[in-house]
Amino acid sequence: MKKLTLGTALLALAAMHSSLVAAAPVTPPSDLASWDCTGNCGSSTQQGDITLSPLGNAKYGYVSTADSFENGVSPISLGGNHLGSETNGSKILSGSFGAGVNDRLNIQFNYVSTDGNGYDDYAWARLVNADQGNSTVAWLFTARSTNSGPKNIIPGDVLDKSDFDPDQRLTNYDTWKFTAKTVDWAPLGGSNNSCWENDAKGCGYTGWLESSFTFTAAGNYRVEIGVTNWADGAYDSGLAFDFQTLTDSRIGSPSPVPEPETYAMMLAGLALVSLAARRRKTAHG
Repeated sequence: MKKLTLGTALLALAAMHSSLVAAAPVTPPSDLASWDCTGNCGSSTQQGDITLSPLGNAKYGYVSTADSFENGVSPISLGGNHLGSETNGSKILSGSFGAGVNDRLNIQFNYVSTDGNGYDDYAWARLVNADQGNSTVAWLFTARSTNSGPKNIIPGDVLDKSDFDPDQRLTNYDTWKFTAKTVDWAPLGGSNNSCWENDAKGCGYTGWLESSFTFTAAGNYRVEIGVTNWADGAYDSGLAFDFQTLTDSRIGSPSPVPEPETYAMMLAGLALVSLAARRRKTAHG
């Protein structure tokens, strides 16, 4: 009979813990096959004004309101001080991925708009819990057209500061600058190279900003990224995104710290080893 040793018991317990948080890997935007798209989503090489992200990947992903006939895609409801209501939009939901305590998620975002003053087109990104009905874990990014003023496109007053504080979430928020211009970017569809305002001050792009989140609980998660028109379906907006990887411990560093339930399993394993040792001693006594 094969002897149960401390080493084999701990290896078995580690495998059990891994199975609790393991999930399908999610690859960078060059392959969005495992993502669930509603509306207009895709990936692009460097195109027009929207360059590749600082990560150096060959492609980035995007969502755009152009050519989308989907309504009510946003999980956010703007307050009563905003004129109109949500119209057409797009969103994309990543495949499920596992994360451990202290794993870090870093995603790059670039908000692009051809709309401007008087309209509230906006974009968002959030982390959701795949094991709890895709409930919100954390907001990763928000941006809104320049109805909120060129210096407030991010966060754009889309959420309360307690829900999304760009000073805390975005690693390069203190240095970002909005580029005001008539944008050349194919995902904008028929709105490409156009602007609602003749002087183009309400149109442009934010440039790439990095959102960083550190997990406090092990589990299975997804990322949701979206953009919506407001009050009408004219003059479209989009959100480009990029990341290195979304899967298990490769999300980031440092290495995960064991959860309390992991320690409980380890103690149970040690108890089994001790019991087996006592039985062997009794049998040979």
